Amino acid sequence: MHALPSKRGGTRAGDGVAPLAATLVTPTAVREQAGAPPYESVEPVVGAMQMGPADFLAGDLTQTLRRGAEVQRFAELAARQNALTPDESDELYRYRLRRLLTRIRQLERAGAGSDETAISEAVGDLQARLEELHGFETIRRQAGLFADHEVDLSPQQRAKARLLNLAALRPRGLIAGSDQVPEQPDGSVRIRDLAFSPSPHDVPIYILAPASIASGSLTQHVSEVASQGARIHVVRDASEIPSTEPPPLILNWGSTHTLPQGAIALNQPDAVRIASDQVESIRRLAELAPRTVANPDDVGLLGSDRVVAKRRHGTRGSGKAVLALAGPPSERAGYDLFQEFIPDRREYRVSVLSGRIASAYVKRPPEATPPDDLRPAWTFERAQVIPKAVAVVAKEAARRVGLDYAGVDVIEDLHTGRVYCLEANSAPGMSQDTVKSVYAQIQQALRGRLARAG
Repeated sequence: MHALPSKRGGTRAGDGVAPLAATLVTPTAVREQAGAPPYESVEPVVGAMQMGPADFLAGDLTQTLRRGAEVQRFAELAARQNALTPDESDELYRYRLRRLLTRIRQLERAGAGSDETAISEAVGDLQARLEELHGFETIRRQAGLFADHEVDLSPQQRAKARLLNLAALRPRGLIAGSDQVPEQPDGSVRIRDLAFSPSPHDVPIYILAPASIASGSLTQHVSEVASQGARIHVVRDASEIPSTEPPPLILNWGSTHTLPQGAIALNQPDAVRIASDQVESIRRLAELAPRTVANPDDVGLLGSDRVVAKRRHGTRGSGKAVLALAGPPSERAGYDLFQEFIPDRREYRVSVLSGRIASAYVKRPPEATPPDDLRPAWTFERAQVIPKAVAVVAKEAARRVGLDYAGVDVIEDLHTGRVYCLEANSAPGMSQDTVKSVYAQIQQALRGRLARAG
């Protein structure tokens, strides 16, 4: 088994989180639910309950956090929020409430307009801040501290209603997928496994990983491969790539910035933009994708009692949720796509390099993981042989999205046998084995090109 990291971006929290007002319980109730004795029977916390509703109402919580000292102090306290003194906890609680109220004001401004993307992002950002506050309030209740400051969330509900009204104006009908089952090849294919044999004469490879995408695992795996003699590096900006002769090869791992003129690169910025846009990339996948609609009023066309709701921009499985078809319409607010849910499935991550399969993994969730958990703690089992239909769909998906190198998520419906593509990623996770495979295939291709040129 190999642990395969996935592309990193900031987690967009909030899917499935109840509104704050619905989560408020007393500290004693929290402890009793956990099987702990009530506070009356335990040693009191020094300074506990020193801040109550009157204290908060007496202070000004409407001020935006000031850049510099306040923001730094907030970050410092948040980093150790599980081990704060009561006074520090009160201070952090004020900071979190001030930031939350700032987000509510921003949401109200966005909701006054007609920019669906801006409203959706503001709703998602507010929900993320609510989740963080809810988690911190749980810590405070367990310490016997006041954690029930009421927040008016009516702007959130109005914004969701606005989003549903705007979403109802989207095009009707399927935007991807098909009721017609396409012909799929039978049999299996063996993945060509080139020997990893780095040489000082190899062309240098620079993986361009922008600072906007966390790439700690990628950097670690690339460093491990480089320590074995490979001429491969991770850089954050194209300006870090030296000019050499022959020129180095750039593997663009998720950057949408313009590449240096004349650079030899895999993944042009335009293709990366398409891959990161769920709506546009799904349209291009067409019948390769599960049935998909953009208008929430069309979810009945998907043929499943649950649907996968997706936001236009999301990373590492964030911005996705499984919703019941019979659930309240308000749950669909803020999502840009709704896709057929396939519960009985096998999942693959296939690395496609210039139209060839570089590596493939079977994605296995922990035992007893419910099918509607879209972000389990996957383990990745390296596959030397995969169904031919999986290979064909993965290669065609990368081609349609326009990526020279892609990590393609493919699923096999175990009930019907049909194979679908969920997405083609321009910044996929790369295990050490995948880095070696990609490196070996790139070097072989470059050596062949240089030989023909000579």
